[in-house]
Amino acid sequence: MIMITGRFSIDPMKRAAFLVFAKGMVSREQQQPGCLGFGIFEDVTTMNTFVMIEQWENAEALDAHSESAIFAHDDEVMSTFLIAEPSWDEYEFE
Repeated sequence: MIMITGRFSIDPMKRAAFLVFAKGMVSREQQQPGCLGFGIFEDVTTMNTFVMIEQWENAEALDAHSESAIFAHDDEVMSTFLIAEPSWDEYEFE
């Protein structure tokens, strides 16, 4: 299993639009082949800062998703909400 965690901050002026987008993104991601789990959670101590947690069956499923049109679209739209470069970590479990 592959787990990815990401941390990012969004423009507070775009919060409402981001939340609508994020709900749709979570739904789309959860339906992708090989996705075991996908969620976006807000940091309770820093408003407008979120944590994204993804779980994938294996590297092949993640790679296929990363090359998909859904990923490209969501990545492009997500970038319109960010106010700084996000941080990402990837973990592999057997």
